[in-house]
Amino acid sequence: MSKLVLFFAIAWILWQALSTWRRVRSGGIVVPPLVAATFVFALFVGLILFSSASPLHLLWLFPLSFVLGIVLLFFPFGSKLILGFLAMLAKAQDNYER
Repeated sequence: MSKLVLFFAIAWILWQALSTWRRVRSGGIVVPPLVAATFVFALFVGLILFSSASPLHLLWLFPLSFVLGIVLLFFPFGSKLILGFLAMLAKAQDNYER
């Protein structure tokens, strides 16, 4: 069961990253709190992978990542981090078109 939770967590992160990249590439709407929540959840998954904690903790860390992702945007560092990531995606998209 715990391996299944870990699989779905990683799949969700990859799906969100890919869909964000597609939205940036097509000029679509990107929701910064969702990007921030994905970053926070990716950090949680990394902590679970590199510690001896059970992946079942991700079941309660998933909703917490949304709350912390929104809180992250209230701080200048968090806003710069998310906007920098989106700018990096836009720059990669600009290089991709050339």
